[in-house]
Amino acid sequence: MNRTFVRWTPAMLAPVLVAAAAIGFSGQASAVVDLPNKSASQILAMINTNPDISFSGTVIKRAAMGLPPMNIIPDISQSMVDSMSKNMPKEMVDFIPKASAQGELALALEFLAGTHKAHLYVDGTSKVRVQVLDLLSERDFIRNGADIWFYDAGKSLVKHSVINPADEAQVRSEADNFFNTNESKLPFDVTSPAQVADYVIKQAGPYATFTVGSDARVAGRGVYQLTMTPQSTTSLVRSATISVDALTGLPLAVAINAVGQNEPAFEVTFETVTFETPAPALFAFTPPVGATVQEVAVPTQQDLMKYTGKAPSPTDEKEAIAQLEKLREQGWSAVLEIPADKVPAQFSAGIKDNKLFTELTKPVAGGRVFTTALLNIFIADDGRIFVGSVTTQRLLEVAAQ
Repeated sequence: MNRTFVRWTPAMLAPVLVAAAAIGFSGQASAVVDLPNKSASQILAMINTNPDISFSGTVIKRAAMGLPPMNIIPDISQSMVDSMSKNMPKEMVDFIPKASAQGELALALEFLAGTHKAHLYVDGTSKVRVQVLDLLSERDFIRNGADIWFYDAGKSLVKHSVINPADEAQVRSEADNFFNTNESKLPFDVTSPAQVADYVIKQAGPYATFTVGSDARVAGRGVYQLTMTPQSTTSLVRSATISVDALTGLPLAVAINAVGQNEPAFEVTFETVTFETPAPALFAFTPPVGATVQEVAVPTQQDLMKYTGKAPSPTDEKEAIAQLEKLREQGWSAVLEIPADKVPAQFSAGIKDNKLFTELTKPVAGGRVFTTALLNIFIADDGRIFVGSVTTQRLLEVAAQ
């Protein structure tokens, strides 16, 4: 694969990593600075950094999605409930908290609520550490070469996986071959950031407008601000703004504004950042004494085949392409439908009697709706699921079609 294309990948590493780790607390771009003028296309083209980039910093996120702060919900295990049941008078049984999949569901929803702060360290593509600072504890996500660690201090739990270098090399080789085979079919030269940026803006034209905001500072560094505004009457997104470092092209802040809200519904910002190489010791991890260590095998290609049952057929691929094209044509009013037979049985069973799920959804005709400022999910009584950054009414209309 052309190395210029590879250079695009780490440019989005910071915000994607931040999102995947559910970290953050927010900060606003501030202190106006005067940078050389650039167009929207030129700012998009700037997002082009070296795959071996090294940096570290403090990341802050704030989410105002209309959900309660999940970091105050206690993680009650069934063993704790059983113990309380044995030691408390029968008259007080109603005061005993109930355990369910609530803990895992709360952890997933944590990304959509409240505030968090984290330290982020990156040294190329094989050394990454995200240290999430919880209310009373911390969580660490670490990749150090072939080793991947997850540490939850609150639960004194460590999960460890080892990546097989041969498997990783095979996946990269297959991805490279696929790209090289299909590169000529793309409507632009993927090795040219300018052409890619122009194509993105052109394709988004019927659905959104791009505007360049005032130059600003994030984490003490000059940034260009690019805002995208959807052209839709049913979308929950009012606008999305990305702040791009003027020197490195690394995105340093992302803010998404919801319709009807003055403050961002979701934003991730570097509070501090440095582009020096982090110390190797930051990626070294030894399980603390007394912690429970679980070895988790990384799924192989054969494992994934067993899980999916079979490789996608030409018909499956054709249907998938048609579905993606349908979503693209809907623009910001797009609604994704998951048929009942495609919804994992464990998901349906997990939410059936989940108290937290019931509390966070509301009944509507034909099912229940999980509502946030930027995303709505309709879980129909017949098992279908509809997801979109659209109004509840739009979801129900699509479900009724």
